[in-house]
Amino acid sequence: MLTALDSLLVFFLLMAVLRVMGKRELSQMSAFDLVILFVIGDLIAEAVVSEDTSFTGALIAVSTFALLTILMSWLAYRYPRLKPALDGTPTVVVRDGRPDRSAMRRERVNLYDLNEAARNNGIADLEEIELALLEPDGKFSFFTRRTT
Repeated sequence: MLTALDSLLVFFLLMAVLRVMGKRELSQMSAFDLVILFVIGDLIAEAVVSEDTSFTGALIAVSTFALLTILMSWLAYRYPRLKPALDGTPTVVVRDGRPDRSAMRRERVNLYDLNEAARNNGIADLEEIELALLEPDGKFSFFTRRTT
């Protein structure tokens, strides 16, 4: 029972840490970030099953994490109003060709990253963009101006 409670607490702590890390950090992981992620995973495993290193303890911990993940998914589906709190919301970073510096600062996105993402989407100049969003998964969505 204690392993399940520890898993529950660590799950919500991990959710909070991922929120604080920000959207861009999740989508642009370097080799160092991957190592840090493994270390965090090991620390989480230690916190969850520190006293119970049996197979049963590990099974309870993994099952608790899996059930919580399924529960969060179900809650987001069943109660759409909870989805932004659980999954995050897109952030407008460009409107009418002008970068929103305040939003970019808040999301820790620099102009170089924004221009690179635009070029990767076939957009040469930010002036062509009507709206650019930084999605909750850290990727950009671009909507260009319509030419008539």
